[in-house]
Amino acid sequence: MERTNLEALRAKCKLICDTCYVDDDVLIDVLCDAGIDPDGEASGTSAAQLVECAIPIVKGWVETSRSEGGISVSIDREAVEKNILFWCQRYGLDASEYLSGSMTVVEDVSESY
Repeated sequence: MERTNLEALRAKCKLICDTCYVDDDVLIDVLCDAGIDPDGEASGTSAAQLVECAIPIVKGWVETSRSEGGISVSIDREAVEKNILFWCQRYGLDASEYLSGSMTVVEDVSESY
């Protein structure tokens, strides 16, 4: 079964931050702004394009504090930033467009151990 771009974008958001559950209208709006048909088959859209769409959504999710039913949700911002860096590197995206400071530089410290 082929996934739609909407379904694939939702999955990319969860890969970056597993607690990211965004309304469809937000996902659809981001896809349309990027010129991607939300109902189109994801096989016709590059994974890099979907990650580029997912990162701002996830960053907005992380920066918005929320409480539901008296329970507040805490998100590990550093872990999310590391995930963003990972996915940027995997798909050849410039992480500095999405992250600031030292998070965009990965040093090889393997000789330190």
